[in-house]
Amino acid sequence: MFGFSFHRFQLNDLASSALILLALTVVIHLTQLFSRIDNLIFDYGQKITTTAAPDDVIIIAIDQASLSQIGRWPWSREVHANLLQRLKPEQPAAIGLDVIFAEPEQANAAADNLLAKAIAESGNVVLPVLLETVRANGQVIETLPLPAFMQHAADVGRVHAVLDEDSIARSVYLHEGIGEPVWQLFSQAVLNVAANQSTQNKFTANTVETSVNAYGLARENQRRINFLGPANHFNSISYAQALTGDFSQGLFTNKIVLVGATALGMNDLLTTPVAGLSTPMAGVEFHANVLESIRTNQLIHLVSPYISLGILLALSVMPLLWMPKTSALIGFLSTLLFMGFIALAAGLLPTSSGLWLPPSAALVSLLLAYPIWSWRKLEAAQRFLDFELSYLKQNMITLPDESLDSSLAGYDQFDTRIAQVRTATQQLRFLNAERKETLAFISHDLRAPIAGALSVLEQHHEAKEKLHKPLSQALDLAEDFLQVSRAEMMDNTAFDELDFTGLVHQAIDDAYDAAQEKQIMLERNIVEGVVWVNGNFGLLHRAMLNLILNAVKYAPEQTEIKVGVDLNVEHTQVMCSVSNSGAGIPMEKQEELFKRFSRLKKHDKQTNGAGLGLYFVRTVAEKHHGSVSVESDVDAMTTFKLQLPAVDYWVDES
Repeated sequence: MFGFSFHRFQLNDLASSALILLALTVVIHLTQLFSRIDNLIFDYGQKITTTAAPDDVIIIAIDQASLSQIGRWPWSREVHANLLQRLKPEQPAAIGLDVIFAEPEQANAAADNLLAKAIAESGNVVLPVLLETVRANGQVIETLPLPAFMQHAADVGRVHAVLDEDSIARSVYLHEGIGEPVWQLFSQAVLNVAANQSTQNKFTANTVETSVNAYGLARENQRRINFLGPANHFNSISYAQALTGDFSQGLFTNKIVLVGATALGMNDLLTTPVAGLSTPMAGVEFHANVLESIRTNQLIHLVSPYISLGILLALSVMPLLWMPKTSALIGFLSTLLFMGFIALAAGLLPTSSGLWLPPSAALVSLLLAYPIWSWRKLEAAQRFLDFELSYLKQNMITLPDESLDSSLAGYDQFDTRIAQVRTATQQLRFLNAERKETLAFISHDLRAPIAGALSVLEQHHEAKEKLHKPLSQALDLAEDFLQVSRAEMMDNTAFDELDFTGLVHQAIDDAYDAAQEKQIMLERNIVEGVVWVNGNFGLLHRAMLNLILNAVKYAPEQTEIKVGVDLNVEHTQVMCSVSNSGAGIPMEKQEELFKRFSRLKKHDKQTNGAGLGLYFVRTVAEKHHGSVSVESDVDAMTTFKLQLPAVDYWVDES
């Protein structure tokens, strides 16, 4: 196989294509060159899988209707205190108040006290911590609730989504903080309160006091979110309705309540995989999705880099399993279908198993697999054509001159080679026609006069002693050439089913006279029944006769030749053997036996043929999808084995 060659190290087309695809996959995966493709596939998987929102999570929305009834934002802390007082009799499991209370209220100082009292009386209010920058590319700072609020809050957590390079929020970090990752997620804090669990914030009082002096934002445990559905998917009620008590009794009992802004002017909207730019999702609903993902253990983990790289490498070379065995069109379409399957499977993987495997490296390699494979095969075909055309030009056929082909000659070198192959094919067809005429000449015009001369010699005893032997040899040579040519041009579509055991019996009978001349016994070890094969009776019969006559020719007088026919265990192959106990054949000469014009013993006086007998046997065997081999050594028994595919095996058990 043609391929890359570096001194003694050579790669065939399959190996070189695989190495190129593997290298591409490694580079793309490590550099995340096509991360946007990964994100698109992730987003598509999130959009096509929708899960019903839980009944025990309710959003109290600071919507446009609430702003119209209560007034412009920001509202007085007294309003939020009244809401908590309204919710207290309902006994919700937890209240996540997604509103930043970082500064005292200037217009109504008593409002802060009222809200602090309401938070303390509720006993299940969770407040947010905000990570923000005061200016573009500035230092990140932590904005905490007022100490009075934080003191009475059941728990606190960070409200911070991770925006990818396309400004879409797909993931969160389980812990973040300035200097060290101390703050848990706001959604995690709400779940802690609802389940009566301790906080997962990893800080001490000293850490909280000094953390604002740190400079770097520390993060750990990034997870992608399994979104339940598009925007407005969770159960919600207007803030104004909840404040006035316009809801059915028990609506919030043992429920998780999230309070947050949903109005467009509140600047708390996020683009998400399930919403996008056209329908952004409110921050409070984003936290609801995070909460449900945490509670159901559906936060998405990134597959280990080593495992993901191994999977991607295996996927990238998968087309090389079918492209060498299929047509160009089928190979191309199969690769495209495989790409679609990989993209779909990668998109559905997060929702089905909670794992994310970025597939872009494998997809790009799969997209390039067909061009790379075609390039390698085209290079191999070009080299092969160059070699064969050079041989034909030097030895057999006159090819057209490239400079005389057309005004564009030499521009498309591959087209020039095709033209030369076309010319060579035409000339080979002409030579094949001449070969058929030569066979006809050998068959009739040459064999007939020799046969006639031999019949005349039978009447002239003096001339017979001198001319009979050379004329007989000439007739045998003509017959050998004719039979070899017929075998080479044999059309296996015209084969018939024939009884191979009967054929072997007939061949043994035909060799009987030759064996008797040397007092050689022909022993038959032939399987009982009828073994059916597809083939040409005349050619198979002559092949078997050649093997038996060769064994007779080289066997010592008064010895035994064994002819056997048997089947393999599955009855799918018929195995024929011819063995004699002559001088044997050296191992180094056995490879030459089945070549054209090769003889068993070049210096043996009894070898007077053209060396076509075993070549004929090999040609017939291969035309019948079989094989022929020899087992021998010096002064050892010689066995020729002919193996053919069996069609059927029948035994008369009557």
